[in-house]
Amino acid sequence: MIAAYVGGVGLCAPGFAHLGAWLGAADPAVWASRPEVLPAPLRRRASPLSTMVADVAGRAAAQAGASLSTLPLVLGSAYGELGIAVQILAELHQGEGLPSPTRFHNSVHNAPAGYLSIAAGNRGFSTALAAGWETPAASLLEALALLSTRGGEVLVVLADEPPPAPFAPAHPYLPAAAALHLSAEPGPRTRARLQRLRREEAGLPRVPVELAGHPCAGALALAAAVALGTRGAVPLGPAGAHGWVVDLDAAAGP
Repeated sequence: MIAAYVGGVGLCAPGFAHLGAWLGAADPAVWASRPEVLPAPLRRRASPLSTMVADVAGRAAAQAGASLSTLPLVLGSAYGELGIAVQILAELHQGEGLPSPTRFHNSVHNAPAGYLSIAAGNRGFSTALAAGWETPAASLLEALALLSTRGGEVLVVLADEPPPAPFAPAHPYLPAAAALHLSAEPGPRTRARLQRLRREEAGLPRVPVELAGHPCAGALALAAAVALGTRGAVPLGPAGAHGWVVDLDAAAGP
C-alpha cells in the first residue's frame, strides 16, 4: 500500500477545548465545536454529528492550505445518524405522523457529507462507509486506494456519537470527530507520513478515557498523534490479533 502525507488534522469532542486538554480529563463545561464552514442557514438545519464533521473538516483543510470546494471526501461513521433514525421510527410507531423533510434527510448515513459538500460547493467525489470498530482502518484504506489510483489529495473524516436505546453502548463515550488531510506527495505543509496500514496484534487506540469506547477511537488517536508530533505505530482498533495498525513517521519535504 502506498504512503500518504498528512497536511492537516482536526479534532472535536465536548470537554476538550484544545489539544493540550486532550492529554488530560474532559471538562464537561467545554464544547469546542466551531463549524465555521457551514453558513448560518445550514448550521440551523444540521445535526450535531454534521456540525462536528464540518468543524474538523474545516480545521484539517485550513491547516493543509487546501480548498474544501475541490477535495474528495471519505466519511467514516460506525453508526451515522442512527439517533435521528431511531427517533423517527419511535414517532411513527406512536402514531405521531410523518417526520419533517429536514429530519428525514438528516437521518441518512451520508447526511454530514451532504452538508459539507453543499457548504463548500463541492460537486466532486465523496463516499460514506461504516465498518464497526474497523471504520477508521476501512476509511484510511478507501482514501489510500483513491490516492493510489488518482493521486492528488483526499480528506478523511471520522465521526460518531453514542447511539440511543435500545442500541446504547454498555460503556458510554463522548461524541467526537477527527479529520486528516492526506496527499499522495509531500508538500510545504506536510506534517507526517502514513505508511504500512496493516492487520496485526494490536492494543487499544490511545485516547482519553472518556473516548475509550468510541468506535472511531483509532482515528482520534491518529489525528492527535499527528498534532502532537508523535511517531511510531498507531493502533486503530480493534484490539487483539486482528487489529489494524498504521505507521506514523516524519516526512521529508517536497
